[in-house]
Amino acid sequence: MRFVLPSFAKLNLSLRVTGRRDDGYHDLVSLFLRIPSGETLRVLRRPDPASGDLVNVEGMELEGENIVARALRLARESGLTVPSLDIEILKSLFPGAGLGAGSGNGAALLRWLAAEIPDPRWPEIARRTGADVPCLFSGFPVTLVSGIGDCLEPLPALSLGGWVLFPEWSVGTKGAYDELDARHPGGYPLCASEARDEALRLYAALQKGERVGLLPNDFALPLLERFPGYRELFGTLERSEALAWGITGSGGAAFCLFAAPVPSLDRPEWVRQVLYFS
Repeated sequence: MRFVLPSFAKLNLSLRVTGRRDDGYHDLVSLFLRIPSGETLRVLRRPDPASGDLVNVEGMELEGENIVARALRLARESGLTVPSLDIEILKSLFPGAGLGAGSGNGAALLRWLAAEIPDPRWPEIARRTGADVPCLFSGFPVTLVSGIGDCLEPLPALSLGGWVLFPEWSVGTKGAYDELDARHPGGYPLCASEARDEALRLYAALQKGERVGLLPNDFALPLLERFPGYRELFGTLERSEALAWGITGSGGAAFCLFAAPVPSLDRPEWVRQVLYFS
């Protein structure tokens, strides 16, 4: 039997970097909204246990170790007996946009494996697989995330829909963090408790259907300076019925949030792909 697994992505409704750690990673506080990505995994157990895994990606070419293959490797290294699998990943979203769509692929497989092979080690495997994987593995609709992405506080769902706009440019995560470190040599503006209070105030406002405008993201200012298309889009959204808008992750996808029903949206020339969610 072949299993079809839906894959999810995330939007950062807030994203504050609160410090750099001695190991080179960064502490952060972020409010995650889980959204459907439109990507799916097709999984089939291979009849020969010794045949190994087949992991194929359709829709685009990916570089480096695929996160789904990494999840399988880490599961087996943790001592879990995982059968050989034939996995097709149906990709549709451009990578490097800040949605964690690849992490959603890994989380989708891990959630299925955890249901098939119950074991308390799965959350730790998700944490080791990637920074956004624990939250997407959890299945929480809204999550207050802290630490390096491994401390999760679930929150009730928000009745929001919207649009995600993928720009024609891409933003590298490492370069984005390096630029932030250079901008804040004396430390980041908000501490963890301040960033947490900000995120919870934002959540409470959106839960009430209040308009909050541009969402807080420490990576946004460098991107707004470099790419004027963002300011043009946000000016248009200011004049619309949108409740909130911003940039997700370290870039570069922009997004906007509406209360239902979600209206149509004109696509700027610099946008190469649009994702609708409700």
